[in-house]
Amino acid sequence: MKFVYVLAFVTLAYAVSVIAECDPHGSGEPTCTSSNEGAISRNFWDPTQYWQCQDGKAILVACEFLTGFSSTAGKCVPWKEWDWTDPCAAASA
Repeated sequence: MKFVYVLAFVTLAYAVSVIAECDPHGSGEPTCTSSNEGAISRNFWDPTQYWQCQDGKAILVACEFLTGFSSTAGKCVPWKEWDWTDPCAAASA
């Protein structure tokens, strides 16, 4: 019987961690640590900005004029090359 409780707990913990990984209603602000220093990620609310981890904090960085952050390219691209993508597509794949 204890095994069933432990299994249920582990399953629930895993499900919560997968769901919490990507919140499409959030801003996409990453949790920055020393291991992801310099990492960049999409801002879910504003495609003209992206998040970058600096000194353990998520900093908003603006793209150059007439460009938007592309998740697939991992950088700011001209609007003619920019396509909207589901913010949580990678998490659900």
